[in-house]
Amino acid sequence: MIKLKHIVALFLALGIFAGLSFFLNNQDKAHQILDKLEEASGMREEEPSSDEQDTTAFEQRLKDEIKIISSSYSKRSKRTIWTLARGETIVIYLLKAQKFVNKHGGKVLLMEELNDNPNAYQSAKVDLLTPSGDSLNLILQISDNIFMNNASLLSVAFETTSISPEIISKLNSLDFPFDLLIPPFGLNESFYKDLDKIHNKEIVLWLAMESTKLNQVHNKLHPLRIHHTAEQIEETIDSAKKVLPSAAGIATRYGEQAVKHKQLLQAILKPTDKYNMWFMDLSKEDRTVVPQTCKDLKITCKIAFPYNPENSSVEDYVHQKLREAPKSGISIMILPLTEQNLSKIEDIAKKAAKQGTTLVELSTLLNSK
Repeated sequence: MIKLKHIVALFLALGIFAGLSFFLNNQDKAHQILDKLEEASGMREEEPSSDEQDTTAFEQRLKDEIKIISSSYSKRSKRTIWTLARGETIVIYLLKAQKFVNKHGGKVLLMEELNDNPNAYQSAKVDLLTPSGDSLNLILQISDNIFMNNASLLSVAFETTSISPEIISKLNSLDFPFDLLIPPFGLNESFYKDLDKIHNKEIVLWLAMESTKLNQVHNKLHPLRIHHTAEQIEETIDSAKKVLPSAAGIATRYGEQAVKHKQLLQAILKPTDKYNMWFMDLSKEDRTVVPQTCKDLKITCKIAFPYNPENSSVEDYVHQKLREAPKSGISIMILPLTEQNLSKIEDIAKKAAKQGTTLVELSTLLNSK
């Protein structure tokens, strides 16, 4: 019995050695046998056809060319959605895509801007053929809040204490978002109701603060003073928020003394943070402690410089702020709200687009950098 086992083991060993010898001397035939076994067992994965490889490579290169930040498939529209960063208009992205497709042997069948996409800043429908004849049905959409690293942003804001029907009409004709700096106190009720008639706006609490310019006449503005307690200041900001509940931030009115006083600033910034608002110093005070105080409290703040008629004309100020955007990455333009000033910026969106600058509300600008 033992001898029989040895004989069987010997035959198995000889078989294995013979198989190895055959494989080494006839590798092509051996590979053919293995391929057939894999196909029969279903273990072999199908390799993509050359057409599939070409389409995948073309699609990836197109993605790289226009620099998409995400891709997803919409069952509802039966289209692949490519999301792009803000910093270019949808028209520029479409031109880049068209140039790439034509250069690499594809064909554009459709490019159509969409005006009813609530999920994007701008979007377009795109149909094209790859060089191998496959169809790509896409929606290109620009993100609302993701910007290119080198994007330049410009915010336009207006200081106002009165609004006429003519100004409301002009504001509603602007083709870009803007901010309105509004005093929450001291104005009649009809003024605040008229704000509802204005579209595409963001509201900022324009709060009077400690200044040598303040006198008894300004008491109706409920200015935030150095001698006020933290509780009094919080109550004032609470009341301001009740008047303008949609306000996204607080901007100083007067306030050159307030921005130098750390304790007063801290009392102002704590309720600012409570309402998830940002803070903007418009005082032009060289000795402001706003940056450091905001840094200590981890609150978004910015120093900005409104138009000053003593320094330049409106035209020069607008031109300066436009040039500042691509140089610095961001720029903030703040003008008194008048019909004359509105006429000076009617074409600002076109000028900004030519230099690659995107017009955004202040909240977007402050939270983007």
